[in-house]
Amino acid sequence: MRSQFLKNLFLLQGLNLIIKPFWLLVVDRTAQNILGNTYGEYYIALNLTLVFSILLDIGIQNFNNTHVASDTSFFKQNFKTLFTLKTLLSLIYFALVFTLGYFKDIQSSLLLILLFSQIFSSFILYLRSNINGLHHYKIDSFLSVSDKTFAIIFCIAFFYSNLVNIYYFAVAQLVALFINFLIALFINIKFYSQIPDSPTTNNVPRVRMLIVKSFPFAMLFALMALYTRLDVLLMNLLLDNPNFYSALYAQSYRLLDASSMFAMLFAGLLLPMYSKLITQKQDVKPLTQTAFTILSLIAIVVSMSAILFDESIMKTLYNYQDIESLKLSVKTFRMIMLSFIPISFVFIFSTLLTAQKDIKFLITAALIALLLNLALNMYLIPRIQVYGASIAALLTQSTFALLCTIRCFQLFHFKLNISKLIKYVIFIFSLVGVFVLIKGLDILWINLIIFVIMSFVLSVLLKIVNVKNFLSFFVSEKQ
Repeated sequence: MRSQFLKNLFLLQGLNLIIKPFWLLVVDRTAQNILGNTYGEYYIALNLTLVFSILLDIGIQNFNNTHVASDTSFFKQNFKTLFTLKTLLSLIYFALVFTLGYFKDIQSSLLLILLFSQIFSSFILYLRSNINGLHHYKIDSFLSVSDKTFAIIFCIAFFYSNLVNIYYFAVAQLVALFINFLIALFINIKFYSQIPDSPTTNNVPRVRMLIVKSFPFAMLFALMALYTRLDVLLMNLLLDNPNFYSALYAQSYRLLDASSMFAMLFAGLLLPMYSKLITQKQDVKPLTQTAFTILSLIAIVVSMSAILFDESIMKTLYNYQDIESLKLSVKTFRMIMLSFIPISFVFIFSTLLTAQKDIKFLITAALIALLLNLALNMYLIPRIQVYGASIAALLTQSTFALLCTIRCFQLFHFKLNISKLIKYVIFIFSLVGVFVLIKGLDILWINLIIFVIMSFVLSVLLKIVNVKNFLSFFVSEKQ
């Protein structure tokens, strides 16, 4: 299972390392630099659509992925029902969010574009959950980046045609998502036709049953979406000039989103694999250890790179009108990127708990995180603006990650490896030493390349990564 995980992980990461950073750090960043505070208006509208996007899914994606991975016939029996249900949910979502946006004076035309984008994105994620659950990981890997590939092409065409405004930027993404939706739908129909027919039943009670079963998943992801995206909406309510602060916050969050996309891929691969291992009553420790080693090292290196090279990164990526904006942006950036470490823990351990169907605990933990986030943001945002929101984000993510980690240690009898923990501490201090040695170089990208290379060398020297065992996973197919 570890061999399968690593092979598909490298395919996923290879594709995403090319496409998604280019989208976020080149196309999306260029759009913000051109649009200025207007991008803040887009970011506020986007977060409004994201906060309520759980209504499009109500837990269907993870519920479906878990069950399809355990039983292929589940896909055949429930595809039409779930597709119909998601259509109804899309209508409810559209009506609610459009109404809220109207009363919050968000541009209707911009909101419409973003609403349809979220609807297509939700359908794509559901269709991909079938493909992933059927263990067609390579197809899912290509679908995971194809929408951004199309969006990049359209945006570049708009930029070169001098059609640069927030509406063209949003439309480019909408058209890209629609094309990706059609491709994913075609693939699902193809796999649907290949599975033997099952006895049909009345769809009405089936829909009711699926809603009841998926409701806990919906609650969980609604709570997680709220504590992740609530900060931007609260800044819109609590601060003067919210477009300025939202645009500033988006600058820091862009790099966290780019990093989190890679971590999210772990969860997408791990969920069906964990579900299969748990169903077959096999040990989840080897897979967890492999995923944790890789993702924890990536999280530490990314977070420390951001903290140590903070000002250089922000000045390279963005245009600042005054030194005070730069200072506030850098402070916010440090806290936001430090959040990537607990977020990485969440993507591993909450995924394992989801596969275990320990949803009641996850809901409780997410509710605690949401209440903490709300209290911290209400106190900190009026006092220190976006920096306060970034502190709240770090503390909230750390709390949820800690709760999930402790729970997994209890359920699966994991043991803390003190010697490996010491190696991680030495690794972190060694990276600080590397920074001290290379900080005199003036070229940021050379510094970052050296820093990453030395990080890999140190992880091997400290035997955090065993290269021989690591390579053996690609030779052996032992499950």
